[in-house]
Amino acid sequence: MSDEFLRVAKKEVSDDIAEIGNLLKNCSGDSDISKNAVEIEKHTHKLKGLAPMMGHAEIGGIAATIDALLKLVISGKPVPEVFQAIKKSHQFMLDAINDNKSDHTSLKNDLNERYSMFLN
Repeated sequence: MSDEFLRVAKKEVSDDIAEIGNLLKNCSGDSDISKNAVEIEKHTHKLKGLAPMMGHAEIGGIAATIDALLKLVISGKPVPEVFQAIKKSHQFMLDAINDNKSDHTSLKNDLNERYSMFLN
């Protein structure tokens, strides 16, 4: 991949992560996630594809999990504690894109354990 592609892709990924953060500022619980799920999902959907192409597979993997949960929320299926899951995932993605230490394995395991009945 060219340096220019990586530069543009990192900016796009960073912008999408920032937009998720802005949307989360308007949320305080699962019912607020339901109201904002379509907008948040647009960003997670983009992240799940673009982040791995620029070497951030962990961001892409977490975004894919959150994207799947948000699609359930959009369809009307209740997903318990989805607000906290998205909040933690957003913080992970923010840390990862800024090269700050983040615990991908712990978050991935927690999401898989908590939401396995929704993700299989």
